Amino acid sequence: MGIFNEIHSRYFYIISEILKAASVGSLHSKDIAGIVAKLGFAETALTLPAKLLNVNGEGYYVLNEESSGYRPVLKGDPPFLLTEYQKRWMRAIVKDKRFLLFIDESQYQLYEELLSNVEPLYDSRHFITVDMANDGDDYESKEYRLIFKSIMQGIQDNKIILITYESGKGNRLSGYFAPYKLEYSIKDDKFRLCGIRVRQGRMRSLYKLNLSRMRSVEIMDNHRPENLASYVRSLRMPLPVEIEITNERNGFERIFTQLSNFERVSEYDENTKRCLMKIYYYEVDEMELLITLLSFGPVIKVIGPEHFKEQLIGRIAKQKQLLTMLDERTSAEGYSVNN
Repeated sequence: MGIFNEIHSRYFYIISEILKAASVGSLHSKDIAGIVAKLGFAETALTLPAKLLNVNGEGYYVLNEESSGYRPVLKGDPPFLLTEYQKRWMRAIVKDKRFLLFIDESQYQLYEELLSNVEPLYDSRHFITVDMANDGDDYESKEYRLIFKSIMQGIQDNKIILITYESGKGNRLSGYFAPYKLEYSIKDDKFRLCGIRVRQGRMRSLYKLNLSRMRSVEIMDNHRPENLASYVRSLRMPLPVEIEITNERNGFERIFTQLSNFERVSEYDENTKRCLMKIYYYEVDEMELLITLLSFGPVIKVIGPEHFKEQLIGRIAKQKQLLTMLDERTSAEGYSVNN
């Protein structure tokens, strides 16, 4: 099965656009020639219009000539066609355990029915995951799906939501939040809500809450503040973390994957073969970002800002001190056993 399919060729695209335009209103020969010239290659204008206009009785016969101009032979827009590879890719997406989070059960059953005879392009057996937590969210849980969809509905409808949340110590807390967006961490295989705590009608601190710890989500009648997006941006740390990345140990792919939930600006330097990246973050992200960057070792170099570099140096110094103490203890225990 070839990857390229003629239905995605330039000719198919041009003809499809002409049929769409002709279904709205009749086209004249100069209109058809104009669309071909705009969308096609230089040589396309020499051959395609004649085929569409059925010159000398030879052509594609997709247009009928009427008194008002050319109209499509078939009514309505041309059908959207999928190649076998596209169908297999869609089947793989439908089989993903996270897919049901974004559609309802009836839509899922429709996809299953339409693609029942299509072999997935890939499945989970084709992947070996590394640097990924093994305690990801339970996407197959009905309670989890309900919470996810309630948050999505709150975001789409611009509503305040009431969240009941269980802390790491087992305490249940409730609060009103203006939901800003949902984040997904590939490293942790978890979704988190990024939202602003609302108290007495006023926006307060930024929170990032794991959906797996939520016990209920209720959509309120009152709307989110209109300036929510600008308020969230105002809470971003004033200076981004700047790092230099080498492709040692597949560094580019690893870092771009694990930092996928952060806003980033990257630039590749052809001369040094290194990538310069600016990472924008919030105060609640700082500890996670520190730990993540430390895990890459010599693959990266942190350029700034200074306060972030100082924290990195401090954590490295503590780790070195702990390793030194461990080595001394191991040596002492070995000496004691030998004597």
